[in-house]
Amino acid sequence: MKFSFLILQSFFNQKLPKPEKLAEILTMHLFPVEDIEKIGKDFLFEIEVLPNRPDCYSHLGIAREIGALLGYKLKLPNSKVKEEKNIKTKDFIKVEVKTGCIRYTGRVILNPKIEESPDWLKERLRVCGIQPINNIVDITNYVMLELGQPLHAFDLEKIKGKKIVVRKARKGEKILTLDDEKYELDKDVLAIADLKRPIAIAGIKGGKFSGISKNTKILFLESANFEKRAIRKSSRKTALRTAASLRFEHGLEPNLTEFAVNRASFLISEITGAKIAKGLVDFYPQKVFQKKVKFDPERTNSLLGIEIPTKKQIKILKNLGFEIKERKRKLEVSVPTFRQDVLNEEDLVEEV
Repeated sequence: MKFSFLILQSFFNQKLPKPEKLAEILTMHLFPVEDIEKIGKDFLFEIEVLPNRPDCYSHLGIAREIGALLGYKLKLPNSKVKEEKNIKTKDFIKVEVKTGCIRYTGRVILNPKIEESPDWLKERLRVCGIQPINNIVDITNYVMLELGQPLHAFDLEKIKGKKIVVRKARKGEKILTLDDEKYELDKDVLAIADLKRPIAIAGIKGGKFSGISKNTKILFLESANFEKRAIRKSSRKTALRTAASLRFEHGLEPNLTEFAVNRASFLISEITGAKIAKGLVDFYPQKVFQKKVKFDPERTNSLLGIEIPTKKQIKILKNLGFEIKERKRKLEVSVPTFRQDVLNEEDLVEEV
């Protein structure tokens, strides 16, 4: 998987080690770095991320691990959105989820000036193998690289009935995708539809009919968490695999959708001068919470055969995003929702 050194650096105030040294640290302690290539002012890292760590299918995930390894404080990107008080999202769009979606979050954005992206954004996308298209599409792609959450922007005025429905496609329905490919759909494909037709293959690719153009005045920004099985099924049926479907197929944490849609909305506002409507669309019926795991630091020492002070073990886990409460001689560890691979005490020992 491709990673930009400059995007990784953006998560820290402290200066990262030189690319070659950083690659050595990551290979020894995290994942193998297969290649480093200088591209302009940046460096491309090819990192072999394990499939059980979808949280590291993003620069945020790799940066979080770097912070823990180096003792650097992680700096999250700005996602503070300035909303328009008198323009409300609920007046523009309704969403109905019938199947295949754990969480569906979205924002309405008005009057973006759609044009070429600034140079810094285009350069970072190219380093990661993505060709720039326009500032809106580029921002959605950038936030996916940055945070790991796929996003999609619809021209809201092209959505029939001003309603989005997440449903199974119907036999015989067809869609022309953004790359001018035609697909015939059926019940094995999860669709994003309006009241007339499918407007996207959910979690995989958008439709051309509802796509963003220079004439777009109001857009709807989707940030959803689709079920892994549904996306795998759709991908097999359509023979389509994309950067978005790869992430969904391995499982993303639902609590990422709001952060990502706000981050993208912030960038769209900053770069295009757009206005952000008040409020979110947010379908999230079964919230995912942190798991709690009992952890005995002495067990780490016993299993590893070395003595690691309890304070150091706590610091390592906290740097990785775990929350710790001391309960007599044992610790109660709250596992962040992005760490779906951590299920028990042995998994925590591996983190130390």
